[in-house]
Amino acid sequence: MPLRNRLLCAAVILLLFGILLSNKVQATEPGNVSPAKTAQPPVFNEKDLFAYKQKGRSTLAGQAFLVSPSGKAITQAGAPVHLVPITPYTRHWFDHSVRNTSCSATETPASPESVTPAPRTPTDCPKEALTKLQTEKRLTPYLRTTRANPTGHFWFTKIPAGRYYIVSLIEEGSGPHKEEQLAGLAWLVIELDAGEKLTNLVVTDCKTSLC
Repeated sequence: MPLRNRLLCAAVILLLFGILLSNKVQATEPGNVSPAKTAQPPVFNEKDLFAYKQKGRSTLAGQAFLVSPSGKAITQAGAPVHLVPITPYTRHWFDHSVRNTSCSATETPASPESVTPAPRTPTDCPKEALTKLQTEKRLTPYLRTTRANPTGHFWFTKIPAGRYYIVSLIEEGSGPHKEEQLAGLAWLVIELDAGEKLTNLVVTDCKTSLC
């Protein structure tokens, strides 16, 4: 083969090798990971929660309620109020299941026993959000729960310092009118110092400027 042809073949081979190498580098860069992989929840790490297991010296009190279209506070006597430590694991749950719920009350999930699935009730999505958290048994020792009184007020005592989500599922408002019978999740994010006493906390569904 003439020298000129051999040089031309070598140049083509080098060009193809450079293109393949470039594509391989781009595919392995962190910024090119597919969204499905980056959206995976973080691994549960119990070390992140050790500080939240012991009794502390802090207290907090507030009111949990939803906001009606007319702006009225809707409360429920006995509504559970959960205090959830903030870790990478619980932050992923909160961002995907509470702040931006991943389900809709208008959805009708398929059921293997029924050809025509029953429509969701207004409490289905909030219940699913809390169920995702409560089914993680390793998290149970670090969760605290109390219940609201008829006006939606609640109290926690002997709380260790740290950052928390306060989440309350209100399944049925206590008012006689239809707009007072809302259902949903009320929530708040707080940071608690050692020995601090927080009062008048507003835990709501964040449809107003109160959040």
